[in-house]
Amino acid sequence: MPDYETDPRLKVDREVNPPPQELYMGLGWDENRQTKRRHYRHFYNDELEYVKELIPYPSPFSTYPLKKG
Repeated sequence: MPDYETDPRLKVDREVNPPPQELYMGLGWDENRQTKRRHYRHFYNDELEYVKELIPYPSPFSTYPLKKG
């Protein structure tokens, strides 16, 4: 969940210390600091079945290579 500070010049809430955009994707929005709708989802560059920190063992399902055409 994001943290907010009030901008003294514009008198609006601004998000501080957002997570890096390379690892997290921001979802939702907050109208003010009490709404609590904005959150972040961890982003992976590979298919999830190949990410070892999520699934440390090989898939128990049978897989077959497919050819187009």
